Amino acid sequence: VSTYCLFGSRFMGYGQPQLSATFSSGAGVAVLTQLLLFPRLVNSLGEYRTCSLGLLGVGLGLGGCQLLRLQPFHTALYLLNRIGAGVADTSVATIVALTSRGREARARNLALIQSTRAGARIVTPVLSGGLFDVSSNHSRGIFAAVPGSLPYLIVSTMLLTFAPLPLAL
Repeated sequence: VSTYCLFGSRFMGYGQPQLSATFSSGAGVAVLTQLLLFPRLVNSLGEYRTCSLGLLGVGLGLGGCQLLRLQPFHTALYLLNRIGAGVADTSVATIVALTSRGREARARNLALIQSTRAGARIVTPVLSGGLFDVSSNHSRGIFAAVPGSLPYLIVSTMLLTFAPLPLAL
């Protein structure tokens, strides 16, 4: 969120109203995805395929919205990212709950997920802010064409690389 605030204001011309609308829309889409789409995906594809699909959605949406800055395509890709996040986050929790042995293990494992996410919210803004700065201010090659995209493209590449992993479990 913090890096997208920098990105949106610097490269998309967003002010506070546009950023608030973007984040609120993204949160709303993620919640609707978890309530309406996720149960149907799990019923038709299963937990593991649904998780892979969610990771694929985040990877394509996150990387795509950095490369394609023309509206309404940028916003559509941003929302794809949020839909994918709604599917992937819920899938991971579902898989952990289903594969944990017993109540205590399930509670411990779900708590570890929450702790890991909390730790990531502390560390990632610093890392992504530095990568954003490097690709915004000192860019050459591809980053000269799409400044500010480095943190998003790294994460997108990682997600697209690991999207098939749940299928191997």
